[in-house]
Amino acid sequence: MSGIGGGFPNTTTADRAAAAVYGIVTDAQVAYTRSGSNLALNPPLTHAFDQSTIPYYNVYFSDTWHMKPSFTLTYGMGWTLEMPPTEANGKQTVLVDAADEPIRSADYLNQRKLDAEQGEVYNPEVGFALVHNVGNGSKYPYDPFYGSFSPRIGAAWNPSFSKATVIRAGYGRIYGRLNGVDLVLSPLLGVGLIQAVQCRQNFMSGVCGPTNPTVANAFRIGVDGNSAPLPAAAPTLPQPAYPGYNLIAGSASEAMDPQFRPNDVDSFDLTIQRQIGQKSLLEVGYIGRLIHHEYQPVNLNAVPYMMSVGGQQFQAAYAALEKYMGCATSVGACGANVPAAGSAAYTSYINSMAMQPFFEAALKGSGYCNGYASCTAAVLDQEGVYGTGNLFTQSVWSMWSDLDGGGSFSFPRTMMNTAIPGQALGGSGQFGSGVAENASTGYGNYNGGFISFGTRQWHGLTMQHNFTYSKALGTGAVVQASSEYTQDDAYNLRTMYGNQNFDRKLVYNTYIVASEPWFKGQNGLLGRAAGGWQFAPIFTAGSGPPVYCNTWNDSQGWGAGDGANYYENEQCVFTSPYKGGHSANFGVTGGTDPYGNSIGTQTSVTPVNYFKNPAAVWNQVRAPILGIDTRNPGQGPITGQPYWNLDGQVKKNVRIAESATFEFSFIATNMLNHRQFNDPALYLNSSATWGVLNTQANPPRAMEFGGRITF
Repeated sequence: MSGIGGGFPNTTTADRAAAAVYGIVTDAQVAYTRSGSNLALNPPLTHAFDQSTIPYYNVYFSDTWHMKPSFTLTYGMGWTLEMPPTEANGKQTVLVDAADEPIRSADYLNQRKLDAEQGEVYNPEVGFALVHNVGNGSKYPYDPFYGSFSPRIGAAWNPSFSKATVIRAGYGRIYGRLNGVDLVLSPLLGVGLIQAVQCRQNFMSGVCGPTNPTVANAFRIGVDGNSAPLPAAAPTLPQPAYPGYNLIAGSASEAMDPQFRPNDVDSFDLTIQRQIGQKSLLEVGYIGRLIHHEYQPVNLNAVPYMMSVGGQQFQAAYAALEKYMGCATSVGACGANVPAAGSAAYTSYINSMAMQPFFEAALKGSGYCNGYASCTAAVLDQEGVYGTGNLFTQSVWSMWSDLDGGGSFSFPRTMMNTAIPGQALGGSGQFGSGVAENASTGYGNYNGGFISFGTRQWHGLTMQHNFTYSKALGTGAVVQASSEYTQDDAYNLRTMYGNQNFDRKLVYNTYIVASEPWFKGQNGLLGRAAGGWQFAPIFTAGSGPPVYCNTWNDSQGWGAGDGANYYENEQCVFTSPYKGGHSANFGVTGGTDPYGNSIGTQTSVTPVNYFKNPAAVWNQVRAPILGIDTRNPGQGPITGQPYWNLDGQVKKNVRIAESATFEFSFIATNMLNHRQFNDPALYLNSSATWGVLNTQANPPRAMEFGGRITF
């Protein structure tokens, strides 16, 4: 909704409040189920079901060869075959093009990019077909992968110059298993067996779209009717079914990439183990992993931000508007230089914006620019602070869809969600938000060095110390059951390559079992008092993981999705080096931003904040901006709090008689009752909670006492 936001330029929160008060329906949707070869519509509330089979085969061999007394070689080979699922009644759908051939996500997006760079549109007719109706007939929703060969080799060498030393090295390739939830469910989620129908532009006139409604004309439940506008579902569906083109309503959907396959991991290790004396062992080593073909869904309906018109790409024109609004500085500065709405100063402000060739050429003659000094000024006004707010919240997908869907662009429709001319579906396009294809294009790596030292029964002392220094990088690992997920930049996966959410640079742990060695016999009163004691502490410590910082919509920075049906790992950007520390700060009451909004003021009982000065850090961050930022790496721009914990056990054994003993034990977790806060949840649309720490990560101290008599 536009024009609801009031004085604060973030209209998102105000829009939601207004929608609740007025009864405005923001999303109307239903999922129909179908059955039979003609995909006949089932009665409402009919369950969807299938019966899938996933054959899996595994063979391997392994051998160990003692080539010399000091050298051992271990080697082997494995092969697995995990076939695509087959459904007993053929109830699987495949994303196809106009020729009824499967669509490969990489090819589709590459062609979309190449055409956009030349100022041309690639937005072809796409649809879904039952698996047996694809092309000349297909058996599987994606191609079988037969290349899962897993070689492994390892060697251990005991050099003659140091008999107490062993050097080991190894390499192995491991293939992952595909998750049954994804394999069984995703082929059902295309238009066909389950047909999701959605309307996100509900007008009181009873139509859906194609533009965004306002408070004055939006559908209000109970006022304009009891059922919000929703495209109807046809009694049957043709094969293939092309939503929008053959009068079939469609919403956000999922599909399997034709080249979907298991991931593979190449693992390397090199260790040197040295025996020290008879009871101590020291080991240092390196562990490396290279991950390929990681599970990675991607929304094909991503904004072609490299579209070039008038000698300028859209991303450059967009960046110019963001800089003009002050948004490139920080979230606190974004829009702060915009004069009051309706004032002469505001008119001068929008008309003083330098004309951007893309907007002048792409919007020329459309009527969008009528009444403005330039088409650039029209975009700044209608998509800015007092319009949709998309420029303020860096909502590239929504902004582009506004211009594409309103018939404003001089080139043909570029988005699947844009209404198709001449079609009678209430302004609907092909799909409400797009189609996510589950592909295998992700990648990552892990590199770690470690040192380990252990002692066994040395004067009653047994202990083990382990220290690891490592780095885990990747394109954002998610479980295969994830849905409505896409990558930050559909055209460049490396944009989001960075530290993984489980990346902890430093990890140390130790355990000690210390038994009193001098009074084992417990002779006399002194022996019974001083003997039989055992102490067993366990200490762990490590550095913090990345702290995720949510942007306004968590997906629109590069136009990857709408932030409602599709999300990704988009995170805040720091515009200057972070120096705010990595620990809890007590007594921090927060501050305000240039708009007077509270920053970090929401607390429970005791004001505790991750930042010493929340307002200062707030003024360092912003959402990523298309055309300015080329990277948005990892799972968080800063690292969280380091942690440590001490658990332990104390035992005392008392010999009562020759054949009777009494044992007392005390066990404690979090022995020192150390409080470890959860890292803060950072949201640009929740400034009051910025950096606030109010939940404990570890449990409070727990103690257990016990006694046992043995006779």
